[in-house]
Amino acid sequence: MIKINKLTLDMEIVQGDTGTFSLLPKLNGEPILKEGDKILFTIKKLPTEEIVLQKEVTKFSDGIATVPLPPEDTKTLSKGNYAYDLKMIRADGNVDTLTPRNSYSYFCVKEVLNNE
Repeated sequence: MIKINKLTLDMEIVQGDTGTFSLLPKLNGEPILKEGDKILFTIKKLPTEEIVLQKEVTKFSDGIATVPLPPEDTKTLSKGNYAYDLKMIRADGNVDTLTPRNSYSYFCVKEVLNNE
C-alpha cells in the first residue's frame, strides 16, 4: 500500500508491496486527460537523479489516470529516499509537471520488517 501526504504529495511504500494511486487533473473544474495524452510517473535516485523506475499511463477512465505499482516494481528498490515527478504530456506536445511547489516530491521505500 502507498501512503501519500496530501499536502506535499510525498509517498511511502514498503519494499515489495503492491501500490496503486490515481489522479484526476482538471482545468476550470473539468477533467482534461483525453485520448493521445499520457502521464509519466518517474522515480529517480538521489542525488544522482538516475531513473530507477518509470511508468507510463495512456488509458484513462473519466479523465482519471491510475498508476499501478506491482510488487516487482518496488522489491528491487533499496530502502531510502528517492525523488519522483508526475508529468502530463498532452497530445499536442504540451508538458505539465503535476507535483506541487517543486519539480519533484519524495518517494520513500521502507524496509520489510520481519516479525520472527
